[in-house]
Amino acid sequence: MIDKDGLKEILSLRNRNVLFEKLLKKLKKFAESEHISYDGFKTPEGTIPIVIIAKSLIPKDIKYVKFFIGAQHNEYNGLFGIIEFLNLIDNSIFSINEVLKNQQILILAPLMNPYGFLNPRKDNKSGYYIRNGTNLNRYWRRTFAPEYKNGDDDLSNRPIPEHTKVIKNLLDQFWRREEIQIYIMDFHETSLLQRFSEELNRNLKKASNTYKFDHWLKEGIVYNVIKLYNIKFTRKSLFYKCTPKADHTHINLTIKQLDMVCEKLQEYISNNYGKLPFYFCYSNKSKEFCERLAQNVYKNLKEILWETYFPAFNHNFNDHGCFVNMNDVIKRKGVYSIELEAPKQFFNIFDEIKKSKTDFRYFDKKIRDVNMNIKLVVESIKEMSTLY
Repeated sequence: MIDKDGLKEILSLRNRNVLFEKLLKKLKKFAESEHISYDGFKTPEGTIPIVIIAKSLIPKDIKYVKFFIGAQHNEYNGLFGIIEFLNLIDNSIFSINEVLKNQQILILAPLMNPYGFLNPRKDNKSGYYIRNGTNLNRYWRRTFAPEYKNGDDDLSNRPIPEHTKVIKNLLDQFWRREEIQIYIMDFHETSLLQRFSEELNRNLKKASNTYKFDHWLKEGIVYNVIKLYNIKFTRKSLFYKCTPKADHTHINLTIKQLDMVCEKLQEYISNNYGKLPFYFCYSNKSKEFCERLAQNVYKNLKEILWETYFPAFNHNFNDHGCFVNMNDVIKRKGVYSIELEAPKQFFNIFDEIKKSKTDFRYFDKKIRDVNMNIKLVVESIKEMSTLY
Protein backbone atom coordinates (compact mmCIF):
# COMPACT_ATOMS: atom_id res chain seq x y z
CA MET A 1 0.00 0.00 0.00
CA ILE A 2 1.05 3.63 -0.43
CA ASP A 3 2.26 5.69 2.52
CA LYS A 4 3.20 9.38 2.72
CA ASP A 5 6.77 8.79 1.58
CA GLY A 6 5.55 6.72 -1.37
CA LEU A 7 3.10 9.42 -2.39
CA LYS A 8 5.84 12.05 -2.20
CA GLU A 9 7.98 9.87 -4.50
CA ILE A 10 5.18 9.82 -7.10
CA LEU A 11 4.82 13.60 -6.91
CA SER A 12 8.58 14.23 -7.21
CA LEU A 13 8.86 14.45 -11.01
CA ARG A 14 12.58 15.18 -11.09
CA ASN A 15 13.17 11.83 -9.36
CA ARG A 16 10.89 9.71 -11.55
CA ASN A 17 13.84 7.75 -12.90
CA VAL A 18 14.87 6.90 -9.33
CA LEU A 19 11.34 5.72 -8.54
CA PHE A 20 11.23 3.71 -11.77
CA GLU A 21 14.45 1.87 -10.92
CA LYS A 22 13.23 1.32 -7.37
CA LEU A 23 10.04 -0.30 -8.67
CA LEU A 24 11.98 -2.54 -11.08
CA LYS A 25 14.28 -3.60 -8.25
CA LYS A 26 11.28 -4.44 -6.08
CA LEU A 27 9.70 -6.53 -8.85
CA LYS A 28 12.99 -8.36 -9.43
CA LYS A 29 13.23 -9.17 -5.73
CA PHE A 30 9.92 -11.05 -5.82
CA ALA A 31 11.61 -13.47 -8.21
CA GLU A 32 13.79 -14.72 -5.35
CA SER A 33 10.75 -16.75 -4.24
CA GLU A 34 10.02 -20.19 -5.65
CA HIS A 35 7.76 -20.28 -8.72
CA ILE A 36 8.11 -16.52 -9.37
CA SER A 37 10.23 -15.20 -12.25
CA TYR A 38 11.02 -11.74 -13.55
CA ASP A 39 12.03 -10.42 -16.94
CA GLY A 40 12.63 -6.87 -18.09
CA PHE A 41 11.88 -6.39 -21.79
CA LYS A 42 14.00 -3.60 -23.26
CA THR A 43 12.20 -1.28 -25.70
CA PRO A 44 13.13 2.10 -27.18
CA GLU A 45 10.76 3.63 -24.61
CA GLY A 46 12.17 1.89 -21.54
CA THR A 47 12.03 -1.44 -19.77
CA ILE A 48 8.68 -3.23 -19.56
CA PRO A 49 8.76 -5.43 -16.43
CA ILE A 50 7.01 -8.81 -16.46
CA VAL A 51 6.50 -11.10 -13.46
CA ILE A 52 5.30 -14.68 -13.95
CA ILE A 53 3.98 -17.02 -11.28
CA ALA A 54 4.11 -20.62 -12.49
CA LYS A 55 5.25 -24.13 -11.65
CA SER A 56 5.96 -24.75 -15.32
CA LEU A 57 6.04 -22.63 -18.47
CA ILE A 58 5.79 -25.59 -20.80
CA PRO A 59 2.54 -25.03 -22.71
CA LYS A 60 1.44 -28.68 -22.56
CA ASP A 61 1.49 -28.44 -18.74
CA ILE A 62 -0.82 -25.41 -18.65
CA LYS A 63 -4.61 -25.13 -18.78
CA TYR A 64 -5.16 -21.52 -17.73
CA VAL A 65 -3.27 -18.28 -18.29
CA LYS A 66 -4.38 -15.26 -16.26
CA PHE A 67 -2.81 -12.04 -17.56
CA PHE A 68 -2.97 -8.71 -15.70
CA ILE A 69 -1.87 -5.42 -17.25
CA GLY A 70 -1.36 -2.04 -15.59
CA ALA A 71 -0.18 1.52 -16.26
CA GLN A 72 -0.84 1.79 -19.97
CA HIS A 73 -1.39 5.44 -19.05
CA ASN A 74 -0.71 7.57 -15.97
CA GLU A 75 -3.23 5.36 -14.17
CA TYR A 76 -1.28 3.55 -11.48
CA ASN A 77 -3.94 1.44 -9.75
CA GLY A 78 -2.75 -1.63 -11.67
CA LEU A 79 0.93 -0.91 -11.03
CA PHE A 80 0.66 -0.56 -7.27
CA GLY A 81 -2.13 -3.12 -6.99
CA ILE A 82 0.01 -5.78 -8.68
CA ILE A 83 2.94 -4.93 -6.40
CA GLU A 84 0.66 -5.20 -3.35
CA PHE A 85 -0.65 -8.57 -4.57
CA LEU A 86 2.94 -9.81 -4.88
CA ASN A 87 3.62 -8.47 -1.38
CA LEU A 88 0.74 -10.57 -0.05
CA ILE A 89 2.23 -13.67 -1.67
CA ASP A 90 5.73 -12.80 -0.49
CA ASN A 91 4.44 -12.46 3.10
CA SER A 92 2.33 -15.65 2.83
CA ILE A 93 -0.89 -13.67 3.39
CA PHE A 94 -2.22 -15.00 0.09
CA SER A 95 -1.15 -18.55 -0.70
CA ILE A 96 0.82 -19.04 -3.88
CA ASN A 97 -0.74 -22.50 -4.00
CA GLU A 98 -4.10 -20.86 -4.81
CA VAL A 99 -2.47 -19.37 -7.90
CA LEU A 100 -0.74 -22.57 -8.96
CA LYS A 101 -3.80 -24.82 -8.73
CA ASN A 102 -5.42 -26.33 -11.82
CA GLN A 103 -2.32 -26.02 -14.01
CA GLN A 104 -2.59 -22.23 -14.00
CA ILE A 105 -0.02 -19.49 -14.49
CA LEU A 106 -0.23 -15.76 -13.78
CA ILE A 107 1.48 -13.18 -16.00
CA LEU A 108 1.71 -9.71 -14.48
CA ALA A 109 2.63 -6.64 -16.55
CA PRO A 110 2.39 -3.82 -14.01
CA LEU A 111 4.00 -0.98 -16.01
CA MET A 112 3.26 -1.10 -19.72
CA ASN A 113 4.12 2.51 -20.55
CA PRO A 114 7.60 3.23 -19.14
CA TYR A 115 8.03 6.32 -21.32
CA GLY A 116 4.86 7.90 -19.94
CA PHE A 117 5.86 7.01 -16.38
CA LEU A 118 9.33 8.51 -16.84
CA ASN A 119 8.11 11.60 -18.70
CA PRO A 120 5.01 13.01 -16.97
CA ARG A 121 4.97 16.31 -18.85
CA LYS A 122 2.18 18.76 -19.57
CA ASP A 123 2.43 18.07 -23.32
CA ASN A 124 2.02 14.33 -22.58
CA LYS A 125 -1.06 14.64 -20.34
CA SER A 126 1.10 13.92 -17.28
CA GLY A 127 2.42 10.70 -18.85
CA TYR A 128 -0.78 9.42 -20.45
CA TYR A 129 0.67 8.77 -23.92
CA ILE A 130 3.52 6.74 -25.31
CA ARG A 131 6.41 8.53 -27.02
CA ASN A 132 4.65 9.11 -30.36
CA GLY A 133 1.82 10.94 -28.56
CA THR A 134 -0.81 8.20 -28.99
CA ASN A 135 -2.89 6.03 -26.70
CA LEU A 136 -1.29 2.59 -26.17
CA ASN A 137 -4.73 1.10 -25.50
CA ARG A 138 -5.75 1.57 -29.14
CA TYR A 139 -3.30 -0.91 -30.67
CA TRP A 140 -4.35 -4.25 -29.18
CA ARG A 141 -7.02 -5.16 -31.74
CA ARG A 142 -4.58 -4.61 -34.62
CA THR A 143 -1.88 -6.53 -32.77
CA PHE A 144 -3.93 -9.66 -32.14
CA ALA A 145 -6.33 -9.45 -35.09
CA PRO A 146 -4.42 -7.80 -37.97
CA GLU A 147 -7.07 -9.03 -40.40
CA TYR A 148 -9.72 -6.82 -38.75
CA LYS A 149 -10.13 -3.62 -40.79
CA ASN A 150 -13.33 -2.01 -39.45
CA GLY A 151 -12.02 -0.25 -36.36
CA ASP A 152 -12.90 3.40 -36.04
CA ASP A 153 -10.05 4.16 -33.65
CA ASP A 154 -7.29 1.58 -34.10
CA LEU A 155 -4.59 4.12 -35.12
CA SER A 156 -4.20 2.29 -38.43
CA ASN A 157 -1.94 5.04 -39.78
CA ARG A 158 0.66 4.37 -37.07
CA PRO A 159 3.13 1.49 -36.75
CA ILE A 160 2.30 -1.03 -34.03
CA PRO A 161 4.45 -0.13 -30.98
CA GLU A 162 6.97 -2.44 -29.34
CA HIS A 163 4.86 -2.58 -26.17
CA THR A 164 2.11 -4.63 -27.80
CA LYS A 165 4.60 -6.80 -29.67
CA VAL A 166 6.24 -7.73 -26.36
CA ILE A 167 2.92 -8.97 -24.99
CA LYS A 168 1.93 -10.77 -28.19
CA ASN A 169 5.27 -12.60 -28.29
CA LEU A 170 4.99 -13.43 -24.58
CA LEU A 171 1.53 -14.95 -25.01
CA ASP A 172 2.20 -16.58 -28.37
CA GLN A 173 3.32 -20.00 -27.09
CA PHE A 174 0.08 -20.30 -25.12
CA TRP A 175 -2.06 -18.63 -27.78
CA ARG A 176 -1.11 -21.28 -30.33
CA ARG A 177 -2.50 -24.06 -28.11
CA GLU A 178 -6.24 -23.39 -28.24
CA GLU A 179 -7.00 -25.77 -25.39
CA ILE A 180 -5.38 -23.21 -23.04
CA GLN A 181 -7.90 -20.72 -21.65
CA ILE A 182 -6.54 -17.15 -21.56
CA TYR A 183 -8.04 -14.50 -19.26
CA ILE A 184 -6.95 -10.86 -19.50
CA MET A 185 -7.65 -8.05 -17.02
CA ASP A 186 -6.65 -4.50 -17.91
CA PHE A 187 -6.59 -1.94 -15.08
CA HIS A 188 -7.67 1.66 -15.77
CA GLU A 189 -8.87 4.77 -13.99
CA THR A 190 -11.70 7.18 -14.85
CA SER A 191 -13.33 10.22 -13.28
CA LEU A 192 -16.54 9.83 -15.27
CA LEU A 193 -18.68 7.88 -12.81
CA GLN A 194 -18.35 10.44 -10.06
CA ARG A 195 -18.30 13.45 -12.38
CA PHE A 196 -21.39 12.38 -14.33
CA SER A 197 -23.30 11.57 -11.13
CA GLU A 198 -22.65 15.09 -9.85
CA GLU A 199 -23.55 16.66 -13.20
CA LEU A 200 -26.83 14.72 -13.35
CA ASN A 201 -27.60 15.77 -9.79
CA ARG A 202 -27.16 19.42 -10.80
CA ASN A 203 -28.95 19.43 -14.12
CA LEU A 204 -31.35 16.51 -14.63
CA LYS A 205 -34.27 17.88 -12.64
CA LYS A 206 -33.81 21.36 -14.06
CA ALA A 207 -33.83 20.14 -17.67
CA SER A 208 -36.40 17.41 -16.99
CA ASN A 209 -37.36 15.43 -20.12
CA THR A 210 -35.31 17.75 -22.34
CA TYR A 211 -32.05 16.64 -20.67
CA LYS A 212 -29.65 15.21 -23.25
CA PHE A 213 -27.93 11.96 -22.26
CA ASP A 214 -24.77 12.32 -24.34
CA HIS A 215 -22.82 9.45 -22.82
CA TRP A 216 -23.77 5.82 -22.16
CA LEU A 217 -22.57 6.04 -18.56
CA LYS A 218 -25.07 8.77 -17.74
CA GLU A 219 -27.83 6.40 -18.81
CA GLY A 220 -26.20 3.68 -16.70
CA ILE A 221 -26.09 5.89 -13.60
CA VAL A 222 -29.80 6.73 -13.85
CA TYR A 223 -30.79 3.13 -14.59
CA ASN A 224 -28.71 1.98 -11.63
CA VAL A 225 -30.63 4.35 -9.32
CA ILE A 226 -33.94 3.14 -10.77
CA LYS A 227 -33.04 -0.50 -10.09
CA LEU A 228 -31.55 0.09 -6.62
CA TYR A 229 -34.56 2.08 -5.41
CA ASN A 230 -37.09 -0.05 -7.29
CA ILE A 231 -38.62 2.93 -9.12
CA LYS A 232 -41.42 1.67 -11.32
CA PHE A 233 -41.75 2.75 -14.93
CA THR A 234 -44.06 1.34 -17.57
CA ARG A 235 -42.77 2.72 -20.85
CA LYS A 236 -40.93 0.10 -22.84
CA SER A 237 -37.84 2.12 -23.84
CA LEU A 238 -36.33 3.97 -20.90
CA PHE A 239 -34.13 6.04 -23.22
CA TYR A 240 -34.92 7.12 -26.78
CA LYS A 241 -33.49 9.23 -29.59
CA CYS A 242 -35.59 12.19 -30.72
CA THR A 243 -34.27 11.68 -34.26
CA PRO A 244 -32.50 8.65 -35.77
CA LYS A 245 -29.23 10.60 -36.23
CA ALA A 246 -29.23 12.24 -32.80
CA ASP A 247 -25.99 11.93 -30.81
CA HIS A 248 -27.88 11.80 -27.53
CA THR A 249 -30.98 10.29 -25.92
CA HIS A 250 -33.78 11.52 -23.69
CA ILE A 251 -35.39 9.74 -20.75
CA ASN A 252 -38.85 8.28 -21.26
CA LEU A 253 -40.42 8.94 -17.84
CA THR A 254 -43.28 11.01 -16.52
CA ILE A 255 -42.44 14.20 -14.60
CA LYS A 256 -43.45 12.49 -11.36
CA GLN A 257 -41.21 9.49 -12.06
CA LEU A 258 -38.32 11.72 -13.06
CA ASP A 259 -38.69 13.76 -9.86
CA MET A 260 -38.42 10.51 -7.91
CA VAL A 261 -35.26 9.55 -9.84
CA CYS A 262 -33.69 12.94 -9.07
CA GLU A 263 -34.57 12.65 -5.39
CA LYS A 264 -33.09 9.17 -5.14
CA LEU A 265 -30.01 10.16 -7.15
CA GLN A 266 -29.25 12.86 -4.59
CA GLU A 267 -29.76 10.33 -1.78
CA TYR A 268 -27.57 7.82 -3.61
CA ILE A 269 -24.68 10.28 -3.96
CA SER A 270 -24.97 11.23 -0.29
CA ASN A 271 -25.07 7.62 0.89
CA ASN A 272 -21.97 6.73 -1.13
CA TYR A 273 -19.86 9.71 -0.15
CA GLY A 274 -16.31 8.60 0.65
CA LYS A 275 -16.74 5.24 -1.08
CA LEU A 276 -15.03 4.07 -4.26
CA PRO A 277 -16.78 4.43 -7.65
CA PHE A 278 -15.94 1.53 -9.97
CA TYR A 279 -17.14 -0.74 -12.75
CA PHE A 280 -15.90 -3.67 -14.80
CA CYS A 281 -16.28 -3.88 -18.59
CA TYR A 282 -16.60 -7.06 -20.63
CA SER A 283 -16.60 -8.21 -24.23
CA ASN A 284 -19.44 -10.32 -25.56
CA LYS A 285 -17.23 -13.38 -25.11
CA SER A 286 -16.21 -12.55 -21.54
CA LYS A 287 -19.66 -11.46 -20.29
CA GLU A 288 -20.50 -14.49 -18.15
CA PHE A 289 -17.05 -14.71 -16.54
CA CYS A 290 -16.81 -10.97 -15.92
CA GLU A 291 -20.26 -10.74 -14.33
CA ARG A 292 -19.37 -13.54 -11.90
CA LEU A 293 -16.02 -11.93 -11.12
CA ALA A 294 -17.52 -8.46 -10.64
CA GLN A 295 -20.23 -9.75 -8.30
CA ASN A 296 -17.64 -11.58 -6.19
CA VAL A 297 -15.38 -8.53 -5.90
CA TYR A 298 -18.35 -6.29 -5.12
CA LYS A 299 -19.59 -8.66 -2.43
CA ASN A 300 -16.15 -8.89 -0.81
CA LEU A 301 -15.51 -5.12 -0.78
CA LYS A 302 -19.03 -3.81 -0.40
CA GLU A 303 -18.10 -1.68 2.61
CA ILE A 304 -15.74 0.51 0.52
CA LEU A 305 -17.41 0.45 -2.92
CA TRP A 306 -20.24 2.54 -4.34
CA GLU A 307 -23.49 0.65 -4.16
CA THR A 308 -24.44 -0.69 -7.57
CA TYR A 309 -26.93 -2.95 -9.27
CA PHE A 310 -24.53 -3.22 -12.22
CA PRO A 311 -20.90 -3.89 -11.22
CA ALA A 312 -20.16 -4.77 -14.86
CA PHE A 313 -21.08 -3.26 -18.25
CA ASN A 314 -20.72 -4.37 -21.86
CA HIS A 315 -17.86 -2.49 -23.56
CA ASN A 316 -19.73 -2.15 -26.86
CA PHE A 317 -20.26 1.58 -26.21
CA ASN A 318 -16.85 2.39 -27.78
CA ASP A 319 -15.37 0.99 -30.98
CA HIS A 320 -11.63 1.29 -30.56
CA GLY A 321 -8.66 -1.02 -30.44
CA CYS A 322 -8.53 -1.77 -26.71
CA PHE A 323 -7.99 -5.20 -25.12
CA VAL A 324 -11.71 -5.75 -24.51
CA ASN A 325 -12.79 -4.95 -28.07
CA MET A 326 -9.95 -7.11 -29.36
CA ASN A 327 -11.62 -10.08 -27.71
CA ASP A 328 -14.71 -10.03 -29.94
CA VAL A 329 -12.88 -9.93 -33.29
CA ILE A 330 -10.15 -12.53 -32.80
CA LYS A 331 -10.70 -15.98 -34.27
CA ARG A 332 -9.16 -17.85 -31.35
CA LYS A 333 -11.62 -19.33 -28.89
CA GLY A 334 -11.06 -19.42 -25.15
CA VAL A 335 -9.93 -15.81 -24.67
CA TYR A 336 -11.77 -13.61 -22.16
CA SER A 337 -10.75 -9.97 -21.70
CA ILE A 338 -11.98 -7.62 -18.98
CA GLU A 339 -11.35 -4.03 -17.95
CA LEU A 340 -11.60 -2.52 -14.47
CA GLU A 341 -12.24 1.20 -14.03
CA ALA A 342 -11.64 2.98 -10.70
CA PRO A 343 -11.21 6.69 -9.87
CA LYS A 344 -8.39 8.71 -11.42
CA GLN A 345 -5.68 9.71 -8.96
CA PHE A 346 -2.84 11.37 -10.90
CA PHE A 347 -4.48 12.39 -14.19
CA ASN A 348 -3.02 15.89 -13.88
CA ILE A 349 0.12 15.42 -11.83
CA PHE A 350 0.80 19.16 -11.78
CA ASP A 351 -2.55 19.85 -10.10
CA GLU A 352 -1.76 17.12 -7.59
CA ILE A 353 1.62 18.69 -6.79
CA LYS A 354 -0.02 22.07 -6.29
CA LYS A 355 -2.72 20.63 -4.01
CA SER A 356 -0.07 18.79 -1.98
CA LYS A 357 1.49 22.18 -1.15
CA THR A 358 -1.70 24.13 -0.43
CA ASP A 359 -4.17 21.65 1.12
CA PHE A 360 -3.18 20.41 4.59
CA ARG A 361 -5.59 17.50 4.19
CA TYR A 362 -4.18 16.43 0.83
CA PHE A 363 -1.88 13.59 1.92
CA ASP A 364 -4.37 11.91 4.23
CA LYS A 365 -7.14 12.02 1.62
CA LYS A 366 -5.00 11.02 -1.34
CA ILE A 367 -3.38 8.12 0.52
CA ARG A 368 -6.82 6.87 1.51
CA ASP A 369 -8.14 7.14 -2.07
CA VAL A 370 -5.09 5.54 -3.69
CA ASN A 371 -5.12 2.66 -1.21
CA MET A 372 -8.80 1.98 -1.86
CA ASN A 373 -7.93 1.72 -5.56
CA ILE A 374 -5.10 -0.67 -4.70
CA LYS A 375 -7.39 -2.76 -2.51
CA LEU A 376 -9.87 -3.10 -5.38
CA VAL A 377 -7.13 -4.22 -7.78
CA VAL A 378 -5.74 -6.76 -5.30
CA GLU A 379 -9.18 -8.23 -4.67
CA SER A 380 -9.81 -8.42 -8.43
CA ILE A 381 -6.55 -10.30 -9.00
CA LYS A 382 -7.25 -12.67 -6.10
CA GLU A 383 -10.77 -13.41 -7.32
CA MET A 384 -9.73 -13.87 -10.94
CA SER A 385 -6.90 -16.15 -9.84
CA THR A 386 -9.38 -18.52 -8.22
CA LEU A 387 -12.25 -18.27 -10.71
CA TYR A 388 -12.57 -20.57 -13.72
